[in-house]
Amino acid sequence: MEKKQILIVDDEHEVTSFFTYFLKQKNCDVTVAHTGQDVERLLQSHSAGFHAALLDLKLPDASGLDLLQRIKSVYPACEVLIMTGYSTIKSAVTAIQRGAKDYLEKPFDDLDGLERIIDSLLEASVDQEHDLVQQAASYGIIFTPGSPMAKVAAIAKKLAPKAIHVLIEGETGTGKELMARFLHGESSRAHHPFVAFNCGAVPESLLESELFGYEKGAFTGALKARKGFFELAHNGTLFLDEIGEAPASIQVKLLRTLESGEFIRVGGEQVTQSNIRFISATNRDLEHEVEMNRFRRDLLYRLEGIKLAIPPLRERVQDIPAIAKVFLEKRGNFSCEIDREAVEVLQQYEWPGNVRQLINVLNQTLALHECRVLRAEHLPANVREKARDPRPSSSFASEFSQRLDQECSRFIQSVTHNVKSIDELDFAYLTSRLKQLETELSRAIIEKGLTETKGDRQLLSKKLNITKRTIRYILHEKS
Repeated sequence: MEKKQILIVDDEHEVTSFFTYFLKQKNCDVTVAHTGQDVERLLQSHSAGFHAALLDLKLPDASGLDLLQRIKSVYPACEVLIMTGYSTIKSAVTAIQRGAKDYLEKPFDDLDGLERIIDSLLEASVDQEHDLVQQAASYGIIFTPGSPMAKVAAIAKKLAPKAIHVLIEGETGTGKELMARFLHGESSRAHHPFVAFNCGAVPESLLESELFGYEKGAFTGALKARKGFFELAHNGTLFLDEIGEAPASIQVKLLRTLESGEFIRVGGEQVTQSNIRFISATNRDLEHEVEMNRFRRDLLYRLEGIKLAIPPLRERVQDIPAIAKVFLEKRGNFSCEIDREAVEVLQQYEWPGNVRQLINVLNQTLALHECRVLRAEHLPANVREKARDPRPSSSFASEFSQRLDQECSRFIQSVTHNVKSIDELDFAYLTSRLKQLETELSRAIIEKGLTETKGDRQLLSKKLNITKRTIRYILHEKS
């Protein structure tokens, strides 16, 4: 059997020595790097490539996130495992979103858990992906291997056992509560209550009593004491849906409970201690809400221990056949299949209401047509019409693409022409500068678009067919 080529990158010699011994016992060839410069040299000289890499997130001369992208650009098939301290788990999750397979927490106290993760890295298979698909499906989260949702589910599974609050972002109907239930069900709190509370569904005058409970006689009609959602969720998970709708008066009290775990019932005097994991969800851009003074910045920082973004259905159309199949199988009244043409129509539609809207459309269609095979003509007229009218490709777009290709060709020729000798070329700087150029160009286009749309990010996201989160990332995180 061919030996696996493994790269270990860490500035601590004890760590590299430990993993060298550990992996050689598993019949691996191990290469060690202690700095970012060592990694650059190896990427240019190691022609055999690497099957996997164990990469420390913080090195004295380089960022682990930058090295992750560099390794994946040279060896796309290389599986990267991030090593991190507890305080940098947020960055480790960012690394997974950018292509890392998993992360390990320092110090490596749980050796059995460490070995399981290493073995999964060395024996990566399709079976592991299918296991995650089935596990998520048991909570109603349906996707296929390779879907953008698969990456989100993998991160959620990794976060589930952690004592970290999670903020779930996503458009209406994407399945934020299902993801919250997945996080709870795969955690150590799974045998304790999961309590869901919609901050936008209760009048402001009742929010405090609903969340914190009240004592007998606290107000007119309080004939007996009543537990609030904080007490009901003790030792379990409290899911705060539509947290962006919470009024300022409640935000202050939520912040206090998040910080101290303490609360007082309305009309009471006794301080109660709660042990709760908070998972919150929103379809708003909370950072924008903070800028508009509609949401407390300190509360946002408390809630988003880790942030998960659920992709809209239009960004994972490959999952639509699977979602439809599961729904049709669950109906149970009679067996019904969906033909290929109908699937294509569903995949061409934009789905502003996401999975919830898809299920409603299927439900409506089957109510009107009790058919054994669901065909395109059975679907609602508005779905068929909008699916037939995808975004037209204008002649301007075609001309722009041609001009852009010509400019790129000229740029390559110009750079190559100015390289008098390979000996005097700083290749690492060249690749780094090209990445920087991508960032600068992306930001310039976004800024031009915001000028044209008068700052309307929602409109710009539709025009460019990207998410508002991507716009925010390009403008802020990339800068």
